[in-house]
Amino acid sequence: MNKKIRSSRPRYASELAKPLGPAKTVQIRQLQQSSRALDEEIHRLECAIAAAPATIRRQRLAAMDTLPAPEPTFTQTRRRTSRAPLQQQRVQRNRRLGLYLELILVFTALAAAIGWMNQWFHWWN
Repeated sequence: MNKKIRSSRPRYASELAKPLGPAKTVQIRQLQQSSRALDEEIHRLECAIAAAPATIRRQRLAAMDTLPAPEPTFTQTRRRTSRAPLQQQRVQRNRRLGLYLELILVFTALAAAIGWMNQWFHWWN
């Protein structure tokens, strides 16, 4: 896993004293060009940041005389038939289920009471 990696730096001073090859000079030239491009981009961004307050003030003054967009003459209103939010639907469904359960319990209790009373009074066989 941990392999020893040979450094790309020369080991001896004599190797450092050797003249750079054409590949190194091309690489240095490319680095200088990209460095120059980055410096120009940084300068442009610094200028934009420094000019931002004045730009904002100029835009605000230019927009001061403009009127807001006119409101639409016919605004769409929500229909009463539109669906209720899911939370309300859940509450309504739970309330309805509770009423059904209560109705079933009442009828079951009523049938049990009538059956118990039939044992005493013999209304039918």
